[in-house]
Amino acid sequence: MAKFTNVLLVEDDPITIMVCDRIIKMSAFAENVTSCENGKKAIDFLNNQRTASLDFPEVIFLDINMPVMNGWDFLEEFEKVQHSFTTLPRIYILSSTVDPEDYKKAKSYSSVEDFISKPLSKEFLDNIE
Repeated sequence: MAKFTNVLLVEDDPITIMVCDRIIKMSAFAENVTSCENGKKAIDFLNNQRTASLDFPEVIFLDINMPVMNGWDFLEEFEKVQHSFTTLPRIYILSSTVDPEDYKKAKSYSSVEDFISKPLSKEFLDNIE
């Protein structure tokens, strides 16, 4: 039995999406994984889920560097609309950055639980309750 029902992966790299999807499913972390290739599509997805009263993701794994709307812009937009959601997902930054400023910036968002260095691992998933 999976820990969570729905996970949203906001990531533009197809290889990373495939790897994350496989790790999430093989570790029984979530039953369903939805991916959006940029922050704009993710915000649209969340708004559509809310409007249609569909199941909301309990966890979001968010890349920083993406086209159209990057992870930081997604967080800015999410914080503007999060009051309209009945339940809030846990957001984890999933990035390959080594810039200390990115770690510091991530901590400035109340909606961000933690910063994960790519690749996503079963060990990290095991520690999320």
